[in-house]
Amino acid sequence: MVLGLSLALLVAQFVTAADALVLDGRRQLFVVDFLVESMTNLTRTVHQPMDITGNPVILPEHPWEHRRIPFGSVLYFAEEQKFKCWYLAMNIYDSRPGGRGYRKDHHVPIQEAAVICYAESEDGVHWRKPMLRLHDFRGSKENNIVLRCPGTHFDSTSVIHTPWDRVWPYKMMTFIGLWPYQPDLIRKQWGDTEFGIHKHGHYAFGSKNGIHWTMLNGGEPVVQAHDRSMFWWDSGAKLYVGAAKQSHNGKRAQRYAWSRDFMHWTITPDLILYADEWDHSGDEGEAAYVFQYGAQYVGFAELRRVRKGMPTLINWELLCSRDGRDWSRPLRHLFFSDAGTNTWRYQVLKVFANPPIECDGRLFIYYSGKTGMNDAYTGTGPNQALCLATLRMDGFVSIDAGNTDGTLITRPVNLDGKQLFINADATGGEIRAALIGNDGKALSGFDLEKCEPVKKDTLRGAVRWRDAENLAGANDQPVRLRIQLRNASLYSIWTE
Repeated sequence: MVLGLSLALLVAQFVTAADALVLDGRRQLFVVDFLVESMTNLTRTVHQPMDITGNPVILPEHPWEHRRIPFGSVLYFAEEQKFKCWYLAMNIYDSRPGGRGYRKDHHVPIQEAAVICYAESEDGVHWRKPMLRLHDFRGSKENNIVLRCPGTHFDSTSVIHTPWDRVWPYKMMTFIGLWPYQPDLIRKQWGDTEFGIHKHGHYAFGSKNGIHWTMLNGGEPVVQAHDRSMFWWDSGAKLYVGAAKQSHNGKRAQRYAWSRDFMHWTITPDLILYADEWDHSGDEGEAAYVFQYGAQYVGFAELRRVRKGMPTLINWELLCSRDGRDWSRPLRHLFFSDAGTNTWRYQVLKVFANPPIECDGRLFIYYSGKTGMNDAYTGTGPNQALCLATLRMDGFVSIDAGNTDGTLITRPVNLDGKQLFINADATGGEIRAALIGNDGKALSGFDLEKCEPVKKDTLRGAVRWRDAENLAGANDQPVRLRIQLRNASLYSIWTE
């Protein structure tokens, strides 16, 4: 998955400080060319997360967990040194008489078919399911259920931690359905069954501890969008934001939604994810989850791939944005792909509603994986479960050079820091940098020849020049960075 790029070097023009970007402590990635003015003899590589050997990390194993864990959120709490997970467990297939895959001998009452459960972990890999004793299931409260479904089913579930909110520091948005969505069909399917809601939609919940949850807004949905919508807190914009699933050109797509209080939402015409002219005609924007990462926003685009005569696949590409609202998929290569029948990445990969979690120099990326070993309709064992893959910190995309020197030149930047750092793997090679002024020449003391080469694999490698103690001599003017690589990969740059 390497994209070859060869852009002509633009002639340096006079740039004022007001025109330049700021290179500060926020890491700049290379998912897009926002920072890049030109590249020569370099390629770009999209790196896929690698599954851990212990997958799945949370398996549906108890009667109330049924056979599927399709959605949820995993968050890390540094003050407690604890990972917390809220996951949806369901088996709607064996609740729908007459539906596809329904088996009378495996019938599950609709009131039992979907629950939201809680688990916790110290390392994010080994999880325990505390017996919370909050909700009855078949005559016993010995379970880890935190919410029972008042409709026919839950769908996408997003948990957000807002510790500054003393009333509801934990918030949850989850879709609650009344399938098949039309009153006459609901009565035909479920007869006189009494449900705890009277319309489907996305419902808001609040909690003081993440365990005891209260339905908000008087029991009415707060967002009217289709089922596979996801929500998060945008710390940059200071808004609650969502990717609201709606239709665009007759296909699934995700629109930008926002709220100041989590209760009153605006769904805008702006699209976070949709299938365009560069996609296959059978592609749709199934879901998206995005997050602020350093100086940019990054997102996981869940693409639904429908091909005639082939099973439907759901896998991921990368999204990127500078402001959190205007989104693009600059690299149309798979970020996370499906795998074989005997794996937990068979055909369907569902994004969990949480950003990657940094842990010991790696990013933990949780997802709902499906296996081909237990069929969703005819099998009896677990079909979907929570899985974990890891990625190098900042490691979404790298800029790479081989045996020939490659050169990356940035757009003009103001250096807001005393030291330049890179995340790079220069094992067997090297990386040097120079600071270029408006005249196109290297600043005194900051040329390539005086740069001490980085020659190792480092997540936080300092770039130094022999005759300059720090960047103080370059902080009073816009500069371009000229980064020279040989047999090396560059993941990010920043200053401190």
